[in-house]
Amino acid sequence: MRYSGVCLESCHYSLPEKIVTSEAIESELEENLYTILGCPKGHLEALTGIQERRIWEPGTLPSTIATEAAKKTLAASGTRPEDIDVVIYTGVCRDQLEPSTANLVHFNLGLSSTCFAFDISNACVGFLNGMLIAANMIEIGQIKRALVVTGENAGPLYSSLLPKLAQAKDPLQFRKSLASLTLGSAGVAMILTKEDISNTGHKLLGAVALTDSAGHDLCKGYGDVNSLTMETDTVNLMKRGLYLSQKSWEIFKKHLEWDNDTPDHVITHQISRNHQKKCLELLGLSLEKGHSHINFLGNTGSAAAPLSLAQGMENSSFKKGEKIALLGIGSGINTMMMGLEW
Repeated sequence: MRYSGVCLESCHYSLPEKIVTSEAIESELEENLYTILGCPKGHLEALTGIQERRIWEPGTLPSTIATEAAKKTLAASGTRPEDIDVVIYTGVCRDQLEPSTANLVHFNLGLSSTCFAFDISNACVGFLNGMLIAANMIEIGQIKRALVVTGENAGPLYSSLLPKLAQAKDPLQFRKSLASLTLGSAGVAMILTKEDISNTGHKLLGAVALTDSAGHDLCKGYGDVNSLTMETDTVNLMKRGLYLSQKSWEIFKKHLEWDNDTPDHVITHQISRNHQKKCLELLGLSLEKGHSHINFLGNTGSAAAPLSLAQGMENSSFKKGEKIALLGIGSGINTMMMGLEW
């Protein structure tokens, strides 16, 4: 997929105030981790590179998180709610099975009745998938402006998981839950527009997606907004995910006529510090070009890649003419790679 008239107009985020450190998680699991499982202190941070992550207060709805981020991005871009043609919610966390969480965001923002709303769910690449759908609609002239949002909250998962791990006697249960202990929370919202009405000129160049559905059982989540669980085969998910990423990168480079030196910035989905390092090395990309918030925010699910993008914009990290690679990977296994020109 190549685009000739789609721009990124604005991207902002919202973070919870409550911080949960890896040290605090280990303290809650101390007896099992140190006595039964034989893990050394500091094991969780050493494995993941995550010092702390954040969670919302109990009862906080994904739609509320997404709405907060959306209000910021609307205000920053000077976009009126009535100018949005579609709102797409893309989080793993959702308010309920139906109606769509996008409907709640639509209501909270007071969007027009001519603005339609729907959810896209695809694990950690959901937001990038939402960007793809929105960009396609803009490119073919169906709409002028799209709002893509997510609102991830790991709080309910920790509430249900930590008491179980505190009583666990089987080391396998901890290994299956390791990826869950990396999760953090965030809301992100992005506005995409037709190029001829954009005030920024930040062009979306194109995208490539691949699927390895044979890996569908390597990471599985269950539950609802108040009670979440997840089990992950971390080793095999990383192995197969990195292989699919490498395959995707080669196709992506040909599609956009890039090489390994083309991107000035590389933003990946962030599962752990080790995963990010391995991914960049495998793709032949400079580690210095990578952007990361993993140390202090953890794995924020579908918010991860756009959150780093929003932080880069906030810090004026991107210069005119620079190219940015957004590299997403999610359980399933799915990849989504997108190119931007600032």
